[in-house]
Amino acid sequence: MLFKNDSASLKLEIVSYEFPAYGGEPGSDDRNWLVLRATWINEDGEIVKDSNSCLLTYELNEMTAGLKVMNAGIKDFYESDFSEPYFYLAAVQTPQDTFKVQVSFYLPNTMGDEENAEVICEMTHEEMKALIDELDRYRAKFPERK
Repeated sequence: MLFKNDSASLKLEIVSYEFPAYGGEPGSDDRNWLVLRATWINEDGEIVKDSNSCLLTYELNEMTAGLKVMNAGIKDFYESDFSEPYFYLAAVQTPQDTFKVQVSFYLPNTMGDEENAEVICEMTHEEMKALIDELDRYRAKFPERK
């Protein structure tokens, strides 16, 4: 997932489950936390990399569905409501038939002054479709565990 504007970019990748296949409490959310890895190039050109377990598999499904509904024109906005406040994504359709997207990712392990990577960008329908396709691939790779 790449979000960029003229002065910054944030690339987020879902790299793994937080726990191995049989780790975590059976039947609990513990088994369904996903690790997101961020590569943020801030306004000063500094590259910051970090990871965080902040998205559940069912939240990935909900986010994908919400963006699909918005991209189809059924709703004109999407806003995440994740269990953990460490990852946030919101999008709204603009009068120019594009999407204004805001994304924020908490950087828990960096030693710098900045705790959050944030980008506000504009995306076309085609770019939103590419993001949705990428999310669908992640959904296939990281299904909900029971």
